[in-house]
Amino acid sequence: MIRIVPVLSLALAACNSTATAAKPDTVQLHRDLADYATATCFAAQQNAYLKDQGERWAGAVMQRAHGPVEQWTAVADAVAAELKARGIAAGQGEGPQSATIPLPVMTCGQIAATATVRAAIERAASALAADYAPQPTR
Repeated sequence: MIRIVPVLSLALAACNSTATAAKPDTVQLHRDLADYATATCFAAQQNAYLKDQGERWAGAVMQRAHGPVEQWTAVADAVAAELKARGIAAGQGEGPQSATIPLPVMTCGQIAATATVRAAIERAASALAADYAPQPTR
């Protein structure tokens, strides 16, 4: 009986590690989706530098991304709709009589946390979860 217990423990440990290995990397998935949302916000800006950086960042995310492009496009569409609905945040310039200044970096930095974009990210994460699961090695 004593010799069976270690063997049984090893067998149970192997089954347990196999079950957890198939779980998707949800941390990386959500990070990729939030990065993509932020990058597409920058890519939509009028400023040439911000636009270029956003396009390059979105491209880098898509190079490491998994799953069908359509799931990612839904996040970009939600970002575009959010920007259309809310516009770019603005802050007061120096002094009480100064004009307001657009704050596209702040807007894009917070876009993934807005309700509509967050909902699109969650829908995409559900659809892409299997694509982010580790693939068995043969």
